[in-house]
Amino acid sequence: MASDKVLDMIHGALIAHGIDAVRRDQDVLLQSRQLRFEAEVFEAEAGRLVLEIYIFSPLLDVQPVIESFAGFGDTREQELNQAFEKFLRGVFHVAIEGLADHVCDNMQAEVEVWRQSSPSWKIWQKNVRWKIYGGPVISQATTELSSLNRGYPTFYAKLEKLFTASVSPGSHFVRTFFAALKGELICTEVLLDNKVWQEGQDLALSHDWDHGDGYQAVRQVILALPIGGT
Repeated sequence: MASDKVLDMIHGALIAHGIDAVRRDQDVLLQSRQLRFEAEVFEAEAGRLVLEIYIFSPLLDVQPVIESFAGFGDTREQELNQAFEKFLRGVFHVAIEGLADHVCDNMQAEVEVWRQSSPSWKIWQKNVRWKIYGGPVISQATTELSSLNRGYPTFYAKLEKLFTASVSPGSHFVRTFFAALKGELICTEVLLDNKVWQEGQDLALSHDWDHGDGYQAVRQVILALPIGGT
């Protein structure tokens, strides 16, 4: 089955990173961190292959983190390999660096600290902080470069302000995906803990993007883990 092959590939990727992982019947487990991966492969509309990854960890308040990747290619194998490559480039390193304390030779996740902003009378919220693992901004374009990338750092700064002003203490997972075609934004998706984050969606829609020509797309995952047990 395709899902079995994906689990084998996840296990191989972990071993290649020097991480002790066990391939079991239905998942891949890092015993020392109780971090485990499950996978499902299914066919979406128009016959497109979709790879869905489930990430479980005792450090996460939301169980599990869910990430989906569409695969493109001339064969099912090519589609699966392309979808898995998207997983490796995006959430894989965020997961092992944030949830397994693994440090790659060339760190893939950008690590920083966000502090909750709140009205002055909410003194108890002043010490709420998160360690942020920001995955690489993955772009796709029919032209040489994705013009959406130029506006993404400004949007990311706005997203930080929104997050620190409105999100509750605890661990959180954010995913962004934006696509534009022929100068128009055709897809805006901001998820918080696997659900549509309407305030994030509104923020993205009001942002001044450079849509460029042709097809453009950007995607990022952000893992927020509380500091000091908040």
